[in-house]
Amino acid sequence: MERPKVRGPTLGTEAGRGEAAHEAEKERILSCSPLASLASPSRQALLELGSFERLARRQRLVQQGAPPRHLILLGAGRVRVERTSEGRVFPLGHRGPGDLVGESALAGATVATESATVLDEGDALLVPLAGLERLVAADAVLRAALAAALVARQLETEARLGSLLLCTVEARLLEFLGAAARRWGQPHAAGQLVSAPFTHADIALLIGSTRETVTLLLGKLKRAGLISFDRRRIVIRDGAHLAARAASV
Repeated sequence: MERPKVRGPTLGTEAGRGEAAHEAEKERILSCSPLASLASPSRQALLELGSFERLARRQRLVQQGAPPRHLILLGAGRVRVERTSEGRVFPLGHRGPGDLVGESALAGATVATESATVLDEGDALLVPLAGLERLVAADAVLRAALAAALVARQLETEARLGSLLLCTVEARLLEFLGAAARRWGQPHAAGQLVSAPFTHADIALLIGSTRETVTLLLGKLKRAGLISFDRRRIVIRDGAHLAARAASV
């Protein structure tokens, strides 16, 4: 079977926007990323190296088995990260505003260990790895910031594994809803809207359950007045109560 072609993120560049606007967008994205506290001159060097890109739906940012090209800092949108092994696909999560994509390349891997595909249109700061490697070699501050970001990702992965092993499906669903609200939450008349359009099947894959179970549990939370729905998107009506319930189940 022919390997899927990687659609280069540069195809989404908005050439018509002015340089000043692009610089402002780059700063916005960096400021919500794990590298937000990076100070000049390290900050300025990273911004000069990176480029602002619009991300199109279904765009392949990273292809498992292909040489990685960029470290991607997401500013908006949603990206699915997954790994294929022996013909089976393992979901590694959905990344959103403030997340890194392609960070495994920082460990020196010559080929990507996962694939990343845009689910919802967004934007990102793309930093070419070749230039980033030179910056990291010469800049201890940037090196430390990236190391901290990698450790944070590892801790997040370990927490997810612990949840899958030790928590009930309802607890995992409540944790997912809280995380989704933090990452994609927008003000809504009834509370906080999770702007990313997760399907019940999406959620089931991410929390290690079935679509039917997720549907039943979401219905239970709706009847309890903790959530509602708006055009198939979840609305968190009572975030504090939802968090308390997650801690108790």
